[in-house]
Amino acid sequence: MKLDYLFSRREGAVGRRSSRSEPRFAGVPSMRGGLPALPDEAAEPYSTPMERAARGSYRIDPRNMSPRQLADWAHEMYLCRMLAWEEYCMAGFPPELHPHYNRTVGALTGKLAQPDAPRNMIRVWEERLSFMLRYYDADEPDVLRVEKLLRLLRQQI
Repeated sequence: MKLDYLFSRREGAVGRRSSRSEPRFAGVPSMRGGLPALPDEAAEPYSTPMERAARGSYRIDPRNMSPRQLADWAHEMYLCRMLAWEEYCMAGFPPELHPHYNRTVGALTGKLAQPDAPRNMIRVWEERLSFMLRYYDADEPDVLRVEKLLRLLRQQI
């Protein structure tokens, strides 16, 4: 892979400009486009997620999303700069995806991990927000992060 465009950013540093253009971030045209793990039927089978996101060919159903799909969605939102690092850490690593979940949390609660079982993620995060509001101030950073995640999930409907 040639990286000539990296060394020709300043015209004064290198006497010539490369004819190649620098790669550009395609971005997401709107929040409605979203970046979930559910591609439309019209999407090309061999296009990359970022290419599909630029065309807006992803759809999302946060009311029928598994923890694994939530992690993928949060990762794509972080890559598109819709989530900050702290928000991504909160949403992008569901506990059920941890390899030792069944031996730790699952042993205490009596429920085995089901990382691919769909559930209503809006309801899950609303319950988390109500729990946090009971024990934290409304202006705590973690409460504000959960509110932002809920806003983003609700915009995907």
